[in-house]
Formats: sequence, structure tokens, C-alpha cells
Amino acid sequence: MRKVTLETRVAIEALVAELLWRLDHGKADTTWELYTEDAVSTGPLGDMDGRDAIKAWGERRAKVTGVLGRHLIGGIRLEWVGEELHGWTQYLTFRDSSENPLMPASVGEFREVYRTIDGEWKIARREINPIFGGMNAAAHAKRLTESAAT
Repeated sequence: MRKVTLETRVAIEALVAELLWRLDHGKADTTWELYTEDAVSTGPLGDMDGRDAIKAWGERRAKVTGVLGRHLIGGIRLEWVGEELHGWTQYLTFRDSSENPLMPASVGEFREVYRTIDGEWKIARREINPIFGGMNAAAHAKRLTESAAT
């Protein structure tokens, strides 16, 4: 079984942390840079096929300024599956739009596939899987869609 090196683990953890920091700090319009050209993202916020779709979503999301949220992550598991590096990251999401902002709006796991492009790790596939709070995540996605449309 192929081992995940410490260098690779640190690079992936930094990649995931950077993505979430950008989302939490009004920089969703730059998240596309962290994905491969053929990346796929699925989850409560919709399905996006390709980096251009992720870029368009991020540009719309960055215009929605009335939502404050934070992601906390941990329990990152990495495993080589053939020639692909797969990751499972546990998350908690908090939002000020929740009934009780001190309770997680969503608890779940990111299931990802990573690939190196020109020596840099990128996200090739991202699945957002709310384990608890899926209805909250869907309501949040609807609010974002409505806000971006206005």
C-alpha cells in the first residue's frame, strides 16, 4: 500500500484550509484557482462541472455579503486509491443566519480527490456531504441563490 508522505499531508491540509478561509472571508471568487481545469464539485450548493463553473459560482457567491460563516475541520484522512489521492475531511459549519449561530448549521464530510498540476496540489473532485444539518445546508444554498440573483 502506497504511503502518504508528511509533505503531501501538509500540502493537502493547507489546500483545504485555504479553500475554506477564502469561503469564510469573502473571497469565494478566488477559490477556482485551487481546482483542476476538469474539477467537479457536488453538494447542497449545487453541482459544478469544470473550473469555469466553479469560477462563475464563486463570483456570484462573493457578491453575497450579508452571510457570515465559519468552517472548522479535522479528522483528515488521506489514502492513495490507485494513482489518485483521496481525502475525507470532517467539518462543522457555523452561520450567523442559523436559528442558534453557536450550534453547527451543518456537520459532515468533504470527500475529495487531489491531483498535482505543475508541482502544486489541486482539488479534482469535491463532494460536500452533510451528515447532520442537510436541510439547513439546503436552506442556506437557497438563500445564497436568491441573494445572488438580486
